[in-house]
This record gives sequence, C-alpha cells and structure tokens, in this order.
Amino acid sequence: MQYRRHRSLALAALLAFGWGGADARAPAARPGNGAQAAAAEGQRLDASGDRLRALAAGDAMYRSLAAGDTQAAIASGLLAVKLAPDHLPYRLLLAQALLRERRHGEAERVASEAIALRPDDPMPLALRGYARQGLARPAEAQADLERALTRPGVGPGPQRELRLLAADLALAQGHGARLLELLLPLPQDDPAAAARREMVEGPPHATAPFALPAPGIDCSTADATGSCLLHAADLPALPGYTDASAGYAAMADGDVARAMAHARRAAAAAPGHHRWRLLHIDAAQAAGDLAEAERAATAGLDHDGVPEPGLLASRSLMRQRMGNKAGARADAEAALRAGGLEPAAEAALLLALGRHEQARGRLADASAAARAPREHVGLAYLWMRAGDDAAAARAFAAADADGALPPSALRDAGYAAMRSHADAQSVAYFERATAAAEGGQLALSHQQFLETRRTAAEVSRTWGVFGSVTRRNGGGVEPGFGAVGGNGDHRTTQGGLEAYWRPWGYRNGRYAEVFARGFATLDASDGIWTGSDSFQGAVGARWKPLAAHNLVLSLARVFGPNVDDSWLAQVGYSLDIGGELRLDVPSWWTARLSAEAGKYLDRGDGYGIASATVGRSLRIGGDRTVAYPHLFIGAEHQSNDPVARTSSGVGVGVGLRRWFREDAGRGPRSYWDLTLQYRTRLSGDERMKGVYASAQFSF
Repeated sequence: MQYRRHRSLALAALLAFGWGGADARAPAARPGNGAQAAAAEGQRLDASGDRLRALAAGDAMYRSLAAGDTQAAIASGLLAVKLAPDHLPYRLLLAQALLRERRHGEAERVASEAIALRPDDPMPLALRGYARQGLARPAEAQADLERALTRPGVGPGPQRELRLLAADLALAQGHGARLLELLLPLPQDDPAAAARREMVEGPPHATAPFALPAPGIDCSTADATGSCLLHAADLPALPGYTDASAGYAAMADGDVARAMAHARRAAAAAPGHHRWRLLHIDAAQAAGDLAEAERAATAGLDHDGVPEPGLLASRSLMRQRMGNKAGARADAEAALRAGGLEPAAEAALLLALGRHEQARGRLADASAAARAPREHVGLAYLWMRAGDDAAAARAFAAADADGALPPSALRDAGYAAMRSHADAQSVAYFERATAAAEGGQLALSHQQFLETRRTAAEVSRTWGVFGSVTRRNGGGVEPGFGAVGGNGDHRTTQGGLEAYWRPWGYRNGRYAEVFARGFATLDASDGIWTGSDSFQGAVGARWKPLAAHNLVLSLARVFGPNVDDSWLAQVGYSLDIGGELRLDVPSWWTARLSAEAGKYLDRGDGYGIASATVGRSLRIGGDRTVAYPHLFIGAEHQSNDPVARTSSGVGVGVGLRRWFREDAGRGPRSYWDLTLQYRTRLSGDERMKGVYASAQFSF
C-alpha cells in the first residue's frame, strides 16, 4: 500500500476546506453554491474546534495505515469522516481499510457516500464494486467496475489500474474470458497483465479459486486532484514461473535441452498448472522424447482427475507416433466426448479416426473463424490430410497474403496448388522455395533442391518437341508413332519428330495435348520405301486421365503418300522406376516398362508393343550425365504382317542420357539419350534380333 506524504495531505485537506490561516476567506454566498456550504461548514468547525480534531483524526488514520494497524485506522477514519464529511480522500481511505478487514457492508456504505460526493470519479465506484463482490452480489459488483471504466477524463495510468482491478474481479468470479477481454488493450509485455493472463490460459478446471484482494490506494496527489488513485494488488508469483519463462525463451532460441531442464522444474513446482505442463510436453516432443511427453500428459490427466480434452488430444497424437494405435484411438474418442476443443483440434482427431467427412465440416468452421494468419498454415496441412487440396491451397494463400507463410511451408504450398490445378501459383511457390534454400532460410538436400526445381519445370511446361533416330532390323512398330513399316530381314534407319502443345496446362498430371508428328525411313538395305516415299504424318490429340499413372489415350489422323489415310486410336502405359536424375546417391537401380496398342480404324489392322529394361543407373562426368547398363526383353505384334505377326527377343544394352536446359528456379527441361543393345530372337522374324541403336532427344 502507498500512504505517501500523509502530513502534507492532511494540510492540503485543511486548506481545501478553507481551514487555512487567519487570511482564509469563504466564497461569496449564493443559493445552491456548494462552495458556500463548504465555507459555512469550515466556519462552523473553526468556531467549534472541530477543524483541529478532524485534522488530527486524519493524521492518525494515515499513521495507522502506514503502520499496518487497520483497526486503528478505521476508528480514526470514522472520526475524520464525521468531522469532515465533504472530504473525499478520507472516505476513500476509510472504504479501502474496511475492505481490508472484510467489513463489506460498511465499505459499501462509505463508498456510496463517496460516489454521491463526486459522481464522475471512478475510484469510489471501483471500491463499491469490490465491497459488493464481498457481499455476494457479483452482478452489481461487475456493473460498478464497468461504470468506472467508462468514466470520462481518466488518464492512461489510472485506466490501466482500473482494467487490472476489473480483471481481478472477473478472476474472482471465474470469468476467464471476461478477464482476457478486459486486458486486451494492455500490452502483451505488461507484467501485471501477463501475470493475470497466466492465471486463466488453461482449461477451466485448472484455474485455482481466487480470493479477491483489496486494492491498494495512493492519496499522494489528493492536494491537486481532490481524490485518490487505486491500484491493483500485486499477485504472488506463480510457482515455477521463473523456470517456465526461461523454458519458453530456450524453446524460442531452439535450445531444446535447456528448455527441457527448465520445463521439468516448472512442471514439478506447479503440477496443476496447465501451461507449465504443456511446456514440458512440447519440450519433450521437440527433443524427440515421446515417452517423456506421454508421461507428462498422463501425469497431468491423473493430477486433474478429469478428462481434459486438450491433454487427451496431445497424448493421442503422441501415441499414434509411438505406434500405440489402440491408445491413440481411445484418447481421441475421449477428447471428442469431453468437448470444448477448438474446431481445428477436433478436426485433427477426427482425421486420425478416419472420419473425414466430419473433419471437413469442422475444418470449414475453423477456417471461417481463423483470425491470426499463422492459423491458416496449420489449417492448410489439416486440409491436405482431409484430401481437399483446393481448400489447402486457399489456406496457404491466406497465410501468404498476410506474410505468415514460413519458408518451410513453401514446397507444400506448391504441391497443394499443383494438385488444385493452380499451375502459375504452384510454380511461384516452388521458385520461392529454391530461392529460400539458396538464401539459407530453408534447409533442402541436393536431391530435394533438384526435385523442387524439376517439378517447377514440369508444371510450367506448355509445349515440347521429341525426336528419335533408330537403327535396327526391319521397321515393325515404333513406340508412339505406330506401325512404321520395314522388312524384318533388312537393316533400316528410321527417324521421327513430334511437336505438342498443352492448351490447359499441367492439371496435376491429367493434361491433354494436341500434336503433329512425322516418321520416315531414312535408309533401308533393301532400298524400298525410303525418304519422302516412306513418310507417315499424323495430327491428333491425347489425354492422360490419371495423375499417378502414366496411362495415355490418343486419337490421330494418319496420312502419307503411300499410306492409306486412317484414324489411329492408341492406348499406352509406362512405368519408370528410378528413371529420373538423382543427386543423393552415385548409382541406383532403374526399371522401365512400357506397353502400347493401336488400332487403325479405317484400315482395320492393329499393332502392339511391350518392353522392359532393368539395370543400374550411374552418374558419370558430372551431375547431369547418367549411364544405364541394362537387360532387355521385348515383343512386337502387327496384325497384318505377312511373315510373323509377333516377334520377341532379349538382350543386353547400355544407355547414356544427358540432362540440360535449366535455370535457377527450374530443373533440367531437356535431355538427349543414346541407347545401344544387342538382342537375341526368342520368336518370330528377325526384327527383334541383332544390334539395336537409337538416339532420342526431348526438348
């Protein structure tokens, strides 16, 4: 308590009532003039000697309060108020002393008299509110504090104290949400406000009963203001507060070991404190010690004796990660039964239980209620788990718009945008991720860095060119181009070129392309049908309907000088395992399988081709060149072949591929590939026998 300058205050009170010296003058008398009444009272006291007795009683009250003798202060205060009924500071001091002695009825009466003296002063209202709380009249108490907060002309310092007083009243009434609302205007680093927030930032049952202390009082400025200032009582430091503060700081610094040490001590000092317990759990999880985190959560649940949903939800996720599926499921269901979880937390549990439809409903609620930009990041990941990439992309975009999207989420935002067909947005995220990695804000391995840039290159592709030159026995079938002719008993050299365009972009790998291509026999040992005479052209469109599988459907019009014009329907499937460039290992297993069937609708004939290679890819001559020694097996079928409709063979070979055309944000877009094989015929004619050589490029 502050009882400053009590002698000077007593003198100031004397002067304020015209009790000064021989030169003091009373104001001119006018009907209804309060100053006139005060002067008349002063004259009466002066005449009767009450002036000196009031001053002495007031001085005795100050001395007793300063000495901590509240009973004596009340006795002196009652006399001072009786002798000087219009002196507001005496009444405020007396009301505060009565509150300290829990004489709430008398305190209410004295405070009400003070309100009558100065209706616009918020301090008597605050004192009466505290008295009414002691009289078990909480609604009236809250109303008095609300009126005090709305009094005009209150400076920032007194307004802060009134907010703290109202917050303490809310805490005593068990209104944690009201407390937080009252403290919203105060800075987060205000120590008194922070201490009060700590009291309620946990589950309702975790807040201990709070006995409302009497406010402090400071009348040192009464000579200038005619009133006193109230201040909220200092709250005792919470057990473990120092260690908890140090633990939070250590977590922010990334020092998990130090955070664990402080969190353990804080939780041990206050086993019932919800936030200390959560700090212990978070620190243990950050340290990778799920067993300790689970023990901390279990200890909290055992201590509280009630099914606290937040702790149950946390323990459910821990047990899921530890492989305890039954325990995780039981905790999730118990948390949902207990209720009271935020929509996002409830959605996470529903997803863990496989109840995706319900989870999406709660995620929609959480998205609508989200206020802090960082909330959108967590919601985006939950939407991804729920299988709604469009909603995830919107959540990532909302966080990004407010500058709250961390570098660690850029790649995930890119994939969500890609899967929701927002190609331009996806590429922008990937390019920002690579820039963040180069700038040190995002840790990516060399392989992750390459994959991010490679995905950006593929998603941004809208056109391309493919060409091949092949030397083999006969002609037979060429993948993608169809039946290209050629005698199986003679060596031929054939070439093809195709240009394509994706009018609607990548569409998460479900793209459509229109194309134009041509194929010709460049050289043949039998000298028949080479050059322009052997040309086959085609114009058409194809569609890749599945994102995860390379299944392609195609329809084209085939034409040429020595070709019966026809519609060609094709279906192809390929599986490429390990066919992409890798930087994380020097060599890796690779398998390539492909199959294709085509039907010339006007002519009635058809073809089929299938092949498989398996081998070991080896990076050579830098990071962009790969050698591929492999085994081969394949078969071709032509329904109108006069000699052998089906031929098959096996062999060994080696391939060499060079990747190129890349930039800072996008990986290699193009490659050339050389393949040399020696094949042995298994069945059919000679076209699957002997040396096979090809050169391909993709731009």
